[in-house]
Amino acid sequence: MDKIMKIKLALVLIYLGLAITLFYNHHASLDIHIFKYNTMQFMVAILSLGVILSSSIYNFAFYFYIRKKQYLYYALSQFAILSLLIQIENLFISPFNEYYDFIRDVFILDISQILIIIFSMLFIEKFLKLYAIERLSKLIHIVIYIALVDLVFTLIFHHAIIIKFIPSFIWILVVLSEAYRLIEKKDVPFYFIIVGWSTVLLVSMLEFIGVSAVTFPYLHVAFAIESMLLSFAVSYKFKLIEDEKKIQQTLLLQQSRLASMGEMISIIAHQWRQPLNFLSFALMHIKRGCKNDEDALLTIKDASEQLQYMSQTIENFRNFYNPSKNRADFSIQKSCENTLQIVSPTLLPSKIDIELNTKEDFKFFGNSNEFEQVILNIVNNARDILVERKVENPKIEITIDTPQ
Repeated sequence: MDKIMKIKLALVLIYLGLAITLFYNHHASLDIHIFKYNTMQFMVAILSLGVILSSSIYNFAFYFYIRKKQYLYYALSQFAILSLLIQIENLFISPFNEYYDFIRDVFILDISQILIIIFSMLFIEKFLKLYAIERLSKLIHIVIYIALVDLVFTLIFHHAIIIKFIPSFIWILVVLSEAYRLIEKKDVPFYFIIVGWSTVLLVSMLEFIGVSAVTFPYLHVAFAIESMLLSFAVSYKFKLIEDEKKIQQTLLLQQSRLASMGEMISIIAHQWRQPLNFLSFALMHIKRGCKNDEDALLTIKDASEQLQYMSQTIENFRNFYNPSKNRADFSIQKSCENTLQIVSPTLLPSKIDIELNTKEDFKFFGNSNEFEQVILNIVNNARDILVERKVENPKIEITIDTPQ
């Protein structure tokens, strides 16, 4: 844990110690006041419970389907929330207390709150691992251990002690604030998590400072919103991960194809080398017999140049598809020229001109083959767009200049 994280945790623990020391006897008793819901409030509460239950079942099914523990922990936290709301209804709200006919005891209420903390922390830990944030694990484990101590205390003495002085939203607020501080690349699923829990935290804070959330099912609605947003977050993150895996698989497949093509071109180059050498020697032999025939000598010169061009082209292809990962200083201009020599024939059918302008060449440290493949992809993409948009007099310009 870094310094800021330690300060936050220390402040919470100091507050806990002072609160237990000064106000334990005051909080040991529970003053129960019954609130009566009208039809609309009753229906809103029932609908919210249905949303939370559906989310629990949905994530349980997802867990059994793909065996990812974050779905299990989230489903269990939703069941704990469902238990909490039912106990609140049984203790404080009419006509729920008449329908349930449970024993009016705060024991299950306290147990539910503790389980919400435990399973929410486990879910958050698994979820945040997708962002490669390891520094939060220690803080989350400390919160879980504190909740387990409170759970044991509750099972022994039939009432909680820590949860009464530090509500669950405090722990979640501390962890999420640290996650927000540490995660650099925040995506849509992460913001879903923040907004979902912020809704619950806002209602819980109002309840904690004395603005009752029981007079209207605000807490029910807040947990229902949290349930939907977190379900969206988990599902959306799963989709993003799957999309990223597909991209990685595509890249690996492309690299494999390039490697296979490189091997094939190396074989072709090896097979063609001997015939090209034979033709070169044959032209030299013919040249000796045509010393006085200028037309024949000119034709032989052109043929020799074509042979050299073919040999160099094969060598360029072989080097281009070479899977070597060696890194060294290479000329940007030379790499671009190698790429254009390969890609230029593919532009002729579309009548696309390509021009390389070099203001000032420079060297770059890296793998020249990978750079040339990037340039090739850029040129191919430009060609596809020019053809698709039917641009008149299409032209691709590449300018090389020293980076500022």
